[in-house]
Amino acid sequence: MKRQSNLFDFIIDYQNLRMAWLKSIKGKRKSSRALLFSRNVSGNLQNIQDRLLSGNPDWGNYKSFVITDPKVRIISAASFEERIMHHAIMNVLEPIFERHLIFHSYACRKGKGTHAAVLYAFNQCKSRQYFLKLDVRKYFDSIDHTVLKLQLRRLIKDGRVLSLLFGIIDSYHTFPGKGLPIGNLTSQFFANLYLSFLDHYILEQEKPLGYVRYMDDFVFWCDDKQNLHAMLASITSYTSSTLKLELKAPVLGHSSQGLPFLGFLIKYSGIFLMRKSKQRMTIRANSIQSDLLTGEITEEQAGERANSVNASVLIARCRQFRINLWKGSGFGQEPRQSRRQLEQRRFQRDVCQP
Repeated sequence: MKRQSNLFDFIIDYQNLRMAWLKSIKGKRKSSRALLFSRNVSGNLQNIQDRLLSGNPDWGNYKSFVITDPKVRIISAASFEERIMHHAIMNVLEPIFERHLIFHSYACRKGKGTHAAVLYAFNQCKSRQYFLKLDVRKYFDSIDHTVLKLQLRRLIKDGRVLSLLFGIIDSYHTFPGKGLPIGNLTSQFFANLYLSFLDHYILEQEKPLGYVRYMDDFVFWCDDKQNLHAMLASITSYTSSTLKLELKAPVLGHSSQGLPFLGFLIKYSGIFLMRKSKQRMTIRANSIQSDLLTGEITEEQAGERANSVNASVLIARCRQFRINLWKGSGFGQEPRQSRRQLEQRRFQRDVCQP
């Protein structure tokens, strides 16, 4: 793949910076930082352009907090100005990264996503006998800075752009020379790129009958169990020696037993929700109903949040579970109402009824 050069001028172009600002305020227009920045957009974007031109934008002003769903993670959010710079960089580099990714890599890509990955896995399970599922231990915390920089050098030739990227990488570490901040826009692309080299190794060297990856969860299929054992040994060696990563315990089984993947259990007969996914949905549903009862959110907002919870699992065979989950709530047994439907329902309740 030919290395790309002359990219820096596209990144610092004013129109690109303005597009990056619009992406940064999407869904956050009313936040104090976005409102303050928007008072003088042209001047503030000029300051960002000057920071990028200086070659030292002062990366690493993170605000960290902890989330516990689905597991404990430390989220490190960049400052508003840095988010604009991240968007400006990825506006230009995303197509370059995209060309290196294989088709069946589904995380953080337009037109892909969790449901597409699960449906592909379902089709593979119906046609292949055995699967092998692998997962990287503490993936974002384990990404090696030196390896990632070498990968970026294989794609990008522009020295000023590489300097920006290396500054972002070096602005955070969990251990010396390791780790990317969860919550950065650039981290998603770096993490996807990092394992894309493993994707090519698996498809070109091991040649499984089926293969899919969603960030650091990946599965491949074969009709011969011994072949999967041989692939496991080879892939474990590659990830350890070349990518400096450690794999979790593998999950190898017959497709008829069910493949646990992205919160779903994939069987011949269909796609089902795993117990942990049901528990998380129950916790989220209770939280929505609690916030509604205390007045923290409106009925409309509750309906939108409930609709979001349902939408994430609609490909699974769990209709009865969803009905039981929302039964007795103030916004329907299985809420899928649009905003207009919710408004009409409130009007009928408050005005039309005597």
